[in-house]
Amino acid sequence: MSIAKEDGSLSLVLIGGSSGSFAIFEEMIRLVKKPLSFALIFVLHRGKSSTTVLPELFKNKTNVAMSEPYHLDPIEANCIYFAYPDYHLLIGPDQRFYYDCTHKDFFSRPSIDATFISAAVSGIHVKAAMLFSGSSADGASGMKALAEKGFPTYVQNPAEAESPRMPEQALSVYSKHQVMIDGNPFSIINNILQ
Repeated sequence: MSIAKEDGSLSLVLIGGSSGSFAIFEEMIRLVKKPLSFALIFVLHRGKSSTTVLPELFKNKTNVAMSEPYHLDPIEANCIYFAYPDYHLLIGPDQRFYYDCTHKDFFSRPSIDATFISAAVSGIHVKAAMLFSGSSADGASGMKALAEKGFPTYVQNPAEAESPRMPEQALSVYSKHQVMIDGNPFSIINNILQ
């Protein structure tokens, strides 16, 4: 069942990361205990040969519907989505997902930047965007694009990240992101879930 915002419009929460982010993503999903008023979209760097189906892996962590969406699937509130390996997951202005298999960004497909930038220009409200541990600069441009649109952006404290390059680059490109410290990603996500 889709739970839309009171005015009937869709909103998104975007979460990106790479090496060192998997356990954080898992813990966030555990926190989802009730219907969501937004679509929760995770972009985790995964290789072309990845056979892990994240909705299957996380199915016992929450009762909210999860999927790796198909090309042209509608984006719905009260759903958790994961970018499929070896494709860029794009957010369309028609509130649908689009897959793109053009060149890799920072040696990665899916690219966090591709998803976040497409969301920034889609006209869909972004309730929050969060960027975590990773060993490349992916995500920095997307986070900046979202912040410049006025959406709340949060970056893991590089000193606490297993691979600090991704959050460092995001802060280097745009210094006004809110920095998550001392495990507060979970308090932030809890606030978003309220």
